Amino acid sequence: MKKVLSVLILAISILVAVSIVMIYSTSGILAQDKFGNENYFLVKQLIWLLLSFCAFLFFSYCPFRIFKPLSLFFILTSIVLLSMTMLGSFSHTAGGATRWIVLGPIRFQPSEFAKLAVIIYLADVLSRKQDKIKEFFKSLFFPSLLIGFVLFLVLQQPDLGTTVLLAIIALFVYLIAGMKLTYFFLFVINGCVMLVFLIKMFPYRLKRISAFLDPFKDPKGSGFQIIQSFIALGSGGLNGVGLGQGKQKLFYLPEAHTDFIFAIIGEELGFIGTAGIVLLFLTFCVCGIMVAYKCKDQFGKLLVIGFTLMISAQALINMCVVTGLMPTKGISLPFVSFGGSNLLVNFIAVGIIVNVGLNGNNRVESNIIKKRKPRKDTIRYKYKRLASA
Repeated sequence: MKKVLSVLILAISILVAVSIVMIYSTSGILAQDKFGNENYFLVKQLIWLLLSFCAFLFFSYCPFRIFKPLSLFFILTSIVLLSMTMLGSFSHTAGGATRWIVLGPIRFQPSEFAKLAVIIYLADVLSRKQDKIKEFFKSLFFPSLLIGFVLFLVLQQPDLGTTVLLAIIALFVYLIAGMKLTYFFLFVINGCVMLVFLIKMFPYRLKRISAFLDPFKDPKGSGFQIIQSFIALGSGGLNGVGLGQGKQKLFYLPEAHTDFIFAIIGEELGFIGTAGIVLLFLTFCVCGIMVAYKCKDQFGKLLVIGFTLMISAQALINMCVVTGLMPTKGISLPFVSFGGSNLLVNFIAVGIIVNVGLNGNNRVESNIIKKRKPRKDTIRYKYKRLASA
């Protein structure tokens, strides 16, 4: 197991190293133009990286089972934080979305914390109700209502991408826990119907679908970003144009250091660079599955499945968006894109995965009742023998 965890940590370390280089490469000119300091975004990311590494160490050594009695507290806290984004005194709006809470110098996305809370809560509930998992109203009804309310609050920001990601995570954790396939497919069908309704309800989402189907229909409007992404990926070829030599980051490709950093990697490092990123995420996913498979603790197993899926699915969605295989969504590339909240949450998730990998097979002493035989050489034993005589 230690070899598997070593490979997992190595894959994450390489992704973070690539992130530091590419964030400086993609954001330097923008930072100079906007803040007068080309290192502005790089310094912020390094500060978040230091905090995230400390969180990783803490959650790697903190026994993962202590989260079990705190799961309901986590999910209720996430609901409170998500509700705070609706209050103007605490919230911050950017790009037409109110996804951030501002507390002094700290700005973070509560939807990121909601990912952790949802996974921990589901892992706790589903591990406790294994004997009733096939009965929907006895095991899944109340958790589904609570998770549905969390999804509703995330959707109000609005953040359809994170809402879909959370729904996918919850569904597959349900499935791995042993939910009937009938319920699974009913959830999927209802989710698809709701998704179509939410897309048709808002014109800007319909424009994204239109741009996804034919980006060249409106090349200067809704299709501009994905076309610039295609140009970046196509310009890179096999080996790329060279580190720091990309042109699309020069105010052509919006969000080059965040959601579309994968396109700049393709331009500057070529197909070899993008294939390497895909391979690293695939390695992480396989290692996470191996940790979950070998874990004998049901709570730990569901935690690892949830966190592995959270990071892997987010990476897959981001890369699909950048390559035009999915409509544009505001979802960053884990460990690579600029962004503190997502980086911190992902490092916490990896820390818990490592923790489960190291301690998932340890027996819980509080659940073990041992009747120890008294040692014959103790004074207490000799006293009892004399008293009985």
